[in-house]
Amino acid sequence: MNTAQNTLITKVQTSERVASSIGMAVLLISFSMLFLTLFMGYAVYRLTANVWPPLGMDQLPSFQAHISTSIILISSISFYLFQEKKILPYLYTALLMGLLFVFSQFQLWSTLKVNGIYAGSGIFASIIYGYTWTHAAHILLGLIGLLSLVFRVNKVNFLQQEGLVINIGKFWHFLAVVWLIIYALIFVI
Repeated sequence: MNTAQNTLITKVQTSERVASSIGMAVLLISFSMLFLTLFMGYAVYRLTANVWPPLGMDQLPSFQAHISTSIILISSISFYLFQEKKILPYLYTALLMGLLFVFSQFQLWSTLKVNGIYAGSGIFASIIYGYTWTHAAHILLGLIGLLSLVFRVNKVNFLQQEGLVINIGKFWHFLAVVWLIIYALIFVI
């Protein structure tokens, strides 16, 4: 290839990276607004509740939520290390921890049910399930992204996938931050 062709290829790759970065920013802003709306609804409910915690609970069963939090943090850190060091086992660890996070959410829902807390048990229970179900749906999207990244990075040079790695990383870290907020609001505070 000559210099003109290399320059054109570089410009196309740069414009594709900018477009995908803008797309990811729009996606993250949209999802942020969704979760912000949920958090605001929770704040209004919590601030106007006569008794806290509701449903006559002294405390939510939170051990499984602690486990979920540890798992999502390990996954996010693993993906960060993959981005920085470009070593595939970190990507595999991020994916595995993401799958374990989904499993831990099923365990959390099971624990809530064992303690008599169902989605229809009242507003607070609906909030718990609504937050965790919505977050789990987004985690599934993130897992699809991680899985596609595993296949793409294995087939081609990592540097050719750098824009995709950055965007999936933004989404994955966003989900970790959202979980930390959910965890703090519902299970800690």
